Amino acid sequence: MRALLFDLDGTLTKSGGGGSRALGKALGAHSRALEELRNMRLDGMTDKSIARALLATEADASLPLPDRMKAVETKAIDAVLETYLERLEEECAARPYQPLAGVEELLKRLAARSDVLLGLCTGNLRRGAEIKLRSAGLWGPFRFGGYGSDAEPRPDIVRIAWQRAKELGATEALVIGDTSRDILAAHDAGLPACGVATGRFSVHELAEHGAELIAQDFADPAAAERLLTGPLH
Repeated sequence: MRALLFDLDGTLTKSGGGGSRALGKALGAHSRALEELRNMRLDGMTDKSIARALLATEADASLPLPDRMKAVETKAIDAVLETYLERLEEECAARPYQPLAGVEELLKRLAARSDVLLGLCTGNLRRGAEIKLRSAGLWGPFRFGGYGSDAEPRPDIVRIAWQRAKELGATEALVIGDTSRDILAAHDAGLPACGVATGRFSVHELAEHGAELIAQDFADPAAAERLLTGPLH
């Protein structure tokens, strides 16, 4: 039984910036953090690590960045993310996330198979993942996942998703994502990865980062199904 562990943003859906807008609203009066948000590349980061990095910009700039990051209190991160989820619901109600080409049909095909478990492996908080995927009409097929609410480092999220997959009977797994962070986290957790070039990273760049499988996109669901259920090399 193979567990297919999908990233969310840029792999399954496109958002039009809803998550960033929601986070910007959640930051409120944190002016330095808001400025940093405008310049940050969020691809593949976890929600908690994003909030930590942004809040660290509000600390004494004379301190080394690692010290500022460590000094950010968990309660401050949780407060920002709680407001973020509220704003995200509003964003998704006004501008729902959209499935990327072929994704709806691909998930239907995979969900119908007896040899596949569909799971998520995302830096989004679980509630955030549900909000986004429900707005896109994609929440239903996923039986389990590893989320940014489970852990802050992305490799730990992969490990948690894999453990949950094994508890459901999986004997092997494949992590699917659109960024180098997805691939590196999968390998750190001892799993193979499929890179899909639907985000900022090209096929060549994903291959350079060691993805065992590569897809340009999922626009051909039959071809994508064969790739994701075929040999892991």
